[in-house]
Amino acid sequence: MKRLWISLMALVAVVAMAQTPEVQSGTPALLEAINGKQARVFLQKMEDGTLTFQPLKSTRNMTAPISKISRLTFFPKYDAAAVEQQVNSGDYAAALSTLVPLMEPYWEYMVVENNMRDPFCMLMDAYRKNGDFPKAREAADVLLKCSDSNMVYRGQVNIALVAIAENDLETAKKIRNEVTSETAGLYLQASIERVEQGPKVAIWTVTGIILNHANDVEWLGPSELLCANLYVDMLGTNSVITTNSPMLTARAVKTMYNGTSVAADAEKLWISLGGADIEAAILAKKDEDDRIAAEKREKRLAEQEKKEAEEKAKIEAEEKAKIEAETALQAANEAGTNGTENAEIEAGTNVNTSTEMESE
Repeated sequence: MKRLWISLMALVAVVAMAQTPEVQSGTPALLEAINGKQARVFLQKMEDGTLTFQPLKSTRNMTAPISKISRLTFFPKYDAAAVEQQVNSGDYAAALSTLVPLMEPYWEYMVVENNMRDPFCMLMDAYRKNGDFPKAREAADVLLKCSDSNMVYRGQVNIALVAIAENDLETAKKIRNEVTSETAGLYLQASIERVEQGPKVAIWTVTGIILNHANDVEWLGPSELLCANLYVDMLGTNSVITTNSPMLTARAVKTMYNGTSVAADAEKLWISLGGADIEAAILAKKDEDDRIAAEKREKRLAEQEKKEAEEKAKIEAEEKAKIEAETALQAANEAGTNGTENAEIEAGTNVNTSTEMESE
């Protein structure tokens, strides 16, 4: 391996002084060896556990066993947030239209740790949820060859879910016993029971997941959604389950896990059960009730304002009449006082005049 990297570095140095090709074929990547050394390369192919690549600015093919490669870093140009939004909104067809061409150059290199594994897993899940089971299985098979146990696990679960969808229960049971996650194994068991023994058996397993594995965020949401689907299966089977049970469960899942693909799938189920129409009718009735209540409040307020205005006008009229009466009385009193005074003055004058005449 040391000789390989010495040769590679020497070749890169020599070629760097030579004429640069206008276009170099292959998939550009940064290759990191297990000893930490890095080199810019163009990947040519992956075959039988051996990676063939060309150093930057060289057309010479070189090879290295994948066991000697620590990581590959790719440089795609795409809107990761937009792709995630497509998946989380449940628009798997749109996600595939973006992911299929994006991931095409990277499929065979997924066995080596790299920065495109997450979108590859999104691609695998989108294939399965969109009903393209052969492609989903093909992607999962790639992950089974990885040394990363988490990637193997994700591939196993995907293959098991595809097998259940295709009624290949033997394959699903085999994988159920192999997966390292207890909750994933129980989820697969419930999904198998749903097909093999019916929803009334499966729902006990799902209930156990919800009660005993509530901290497993990876599987709690899918388990609750599976519960809603099991309720749907039980409709019309002489059970106490009504449409309200799956509809309310689906509504709870879409609300609690908002912004995830589980919520989007729950919303699709909720809509199919008439949840959107019922909620729209409820909201319309609420709006109508609110409108009527508002009209009643306005009418009461108007009547109250009218009554208050009438009472105010009455009080003002009474006060005005009182003031006018008091003014008139005062005027009358004043007029009476003046008349008495005048009479007294006149009487006094007459007496004085008579006295004066008698004296004369």
